[in-house]
Amino acid sequence: MKSFLLTILLLILFISHSNADHSIKINELDSLETKLIGSSGREKLEVLLDLCECLVEKDSKKCILYSRQALDLARKLKQPNLEIKALIYLGREHSNLGNYFEGLQNFKKAQKIAIENKLDHSLVDAWNEIGITYFHIGNYKEAQTYYFKALEKAELIKYKEREIGLQNNIAIIYSIYKNHDKALELFTKLLNIYEVENDSIQIALTSVNISNIYDELGKYEEGLEYLNKAIPIFISSGNKLKLSSTLNNRGNIYSKVGQLDKALTDYWDALKIAEKNNFESGIISSSINLGQYYILNKKHEKAIDFFENALKISLENHDKARVMECYEGLANAYELSGNYKMALSNTRLYLSYKDEIYNEQTQKQISEIQIKYETEKKENEIEFLQDRIKTQKRNLLIILGGLLVISVLILRVLKLKQSNLERKNLLLEQEKQMDQLALQKMEAETREKEQENLRLNEEMMANEEINRLKQLKYKTELKHKERELAANALHMVSKNETLNSFKKLAEDALLAQNTEVKKALRKLIQEIESNIHLDQDWDKFKMHFEEVHQGFFKSLLDRHTDLNTNELRFCAYLRLNLDAKEIARILNISVNAIEKRRYRLRKKLSLESTDSLFEYINRF
Repeated sequence: MKSFLLTILLLILFISHSNADHSIKINELDSLETKLIGSSGREKLEVLLDLCECLVEKDSKKCILYSRQALDLARKLKQPNLEIKALIYLGREHSNLGNYFEGLQNFKKAQKIAIENKLDHSLVDAWNEIGITYFHIGNYKEAQTYYFKALEKAELIKYKEREIGLQNNIAIIYSIYKNHDKALELFTKLLNIYEVENDSIQIALTSVNISNIYDELGKYEEGLEYLNKAIPIFISSGNKLKLSSTLNNRGNIYSKVGQLDKALTDYWDALKIAEKNNFESGIISSSINLGQYYILNKKHEKAIDFFENALKISLENHDKARVMECYEGLANAYELSGNYKMALSNTRLYLSYKDEIYNEQTQKQISEIQIKYETEKKENEIEFLQDRIKTQKRNLLIILGGLLVISVLILRVLKLKQSNLERKNLLLEQEKQMDQLALQKMEAETREKEQENLRLNEEMMANEEINRLKQLKYKTELKHKERELAANALHMVSKNETLNSFKKLAEDALLAQNTEVKKALRKLIQEIESNIHLDQDWDKFKMHFEEVHQGFFKSLLDRHTDLNTNELRFCAYLRLNLDAKEIARILNISVNAIEKRRYRLRKKLSLESTDSLFEYINRF
């Protein structure tokens, strides 16, 4: 069972990356990066994609950087097939980093482009990547759906390379669901294809997969038959790692059918190969298997030696699952040899690691469920938003004519306001020039005085005149800014009146029979009402107000710390000597409500009935 799960895991990794060779050759990578510097256009795009192929799952930072550059360049050059390729590299890297939602979004963008441009091969690639991503987050149902879609399309367009990979993927899903008959059917079909193509390595790997399924089913003779087919291929190809692993698998089956001598031979051969090639995982597996063998043959001391050897390497590699197996084997060996103290000690260690692994697996399952939930939630949100956008576009088309007229009116009003502002700026500039000319004239008259004392007196008088003019100018500017504040307030009135007018027109239009128009107009009314009370105008008004009446709000708050924003705004309007009607129009409320606010403010300011609220506010 353990060897079967290990093989399935190895197969998943293989199919996920079967579309590219990810072994980075340093010289090749340096050559590509050098070539990138002097390239442009389509050539540069192809170099970027070659770099992505070299770096995916090896250097996440660089791979994401190059794939994004390739994506931008492919869009600029209008190369949808290469744009899809860049999106797939980008999606793979996000998925490899655990960002499954971002990976799915990139793959689905690639899917959309492939459909729009009728790029069937690219569509199959995109569906395959979506299926693999769903597989990694544990959503096997969705993964299977996309695998079948991709396989059907691949068979239709004769995309042989992808057909084989997809059949592998689907066989894995069947294996997970314990549908051994379907899994065997697909693996057998693949084996026939590899035999026709004379692909010896794939023949061996697929034979091991078939053997493991027969092992799970308890059909050991069939399992041995396929392992005996795989082992000579691994020997001839020089693949020592897979040879060692497969020998261990065959030894386990020999042990199950009672052929212990053959099992011992395979275990020893697997151990020698692993030790010679420094395959630590192979050494651990072979040592554990030999330990179990010697327990069965009641050679407990030998069994303990092998378990201790496997334990040492497992601890160095922080392989908790193997450490747990070693402690379990040691506990059994010590118990059978009569050393109950050591048996108890190793049993406790075994149980401790078992609990720790169980907790980690539970936490991992919880994390996978959380990732699956978050991914599905985000996808549903995006789907909902897309539907909402479509509805909004349809409604916008209905009210487009009305909005166009309103837009023209608003633009005209804005143009008039801009013209008025330009005229005001021109007047201010002229006043500034006149002030400068007056100052120059006084300085010239002062220099013409012949007598020193008279000159000093004239300078003093000139300085006094300058100060007086500055004060006059300051008062003039103050009055001008007060006029601007009043104009700003009236602008808010005009804005609110305009919005209310639009609201009234929309409400009248609601009497029409068109349901869609009614729905759109209600939304327009809500937008108008929300905009009537925006605080943006108040912030601008407050800024200008502080320029004219510096320290007003600070002084007021120092004296009355419990005043809120609305009360401060009301005090500012009173300081400008605006009457109740003007304030009511600015705030879009009734005059009666203004009187109530005035009453509450007087009470909060602790004013007597004989005190003037306006005079009190003017003190700050």
